[in-house]
This record gives sequence, C-alpha cells and structure tokens, in this order.
Amino acid sequence: QGTRDHAPAQAALRDRLLSAVVSCFKRHGAAAIDTPVLELRETLMGKYGEDTKLIYELQDQGGELLALRYDL
Repeated sequence: QGTRDHAPAQAALRDRLLSAVVSCFKRHGAAAIDTPVLELRETLMGKYGEDTKLIYELQDQGGELLALRYDL
C-alpha cells in the first residue's frame, strides 16, 4: 500500500536515466513542466467532468479524497 520507496542505488540510476532523457528533450527544444502526481479529487472532476474512468481515486489517512490523473 502507498507509494513506492527506492533504494539509494535505484534512486541514483533513476536520476541518471531521467537526466539523460531530460537533456535529450531539451536539445530538441522541449520545455519542462512539473505537474502534481496527486490532486484533490474535486479539482480533477472539474477538469474531466463526470468521466471517472479518467482518474484513479484514493483517500489519504486523514480522509481527504485524492485522485491520480489517467496519464500518470
């Protein structure tokens, strides 16, 4: 349950791979954006309407309704 933890060696490899991808994208003119992984459910419902197939819903330990966008 919850989100995945990465061991130090895995995190270092992941960072190197991501850095290589980002630098390649930037060389070709791409601009970086940073979007949240989790958003409030009501925020996503406003973006996607009632089509709940586009979001993965979950609830945090405090009872807050959160959601993960379909593309993540």
